[in-house]
Amino acid sequence: MVKKKKTNKPRSVSEDGEVLRVRLPEEGEVLGQVVQILGGGILLVRCLDNNTRKVRIPGKFRKRMWTRVGDIVAVMPEYGMREDEWGTLTYRYRNNEAIWLEKNGYIPSEFLL
Repeated sequence: MVKKKKTNKPRSVSEDGEVLRVRLPEEGEVLGQVVQILGGGILLVRCLDNNTRKVRIPGKFRKRMWTRVGDIVAVMPEYGMREDEWGTLTYRYRNNEAIWLEKNGYIPSEFLL
């Protein structure tokens, strides 16, 4: 029996060279907080750019990424005709990741419910 070598998960590196375990929002993504679950794979999300968007959950995340009211999520706005109204969910942050984002200034503390 051949043993496989365990590898660590890939980690992102900040601008200072610090190794991060939290996924930061990529270019074009906006952080937001789930306000309401509308059903049918649609969430109502209050974003940091002062827009409230209807966010759809893509099929590859629907059964794997369960979201609740109050969760911090990364949203990719639907650029084009309705970028202030619609978006697509790209990542849901866990509680400890959301606390880290708030502590390091990515999310203002008055934004959270």
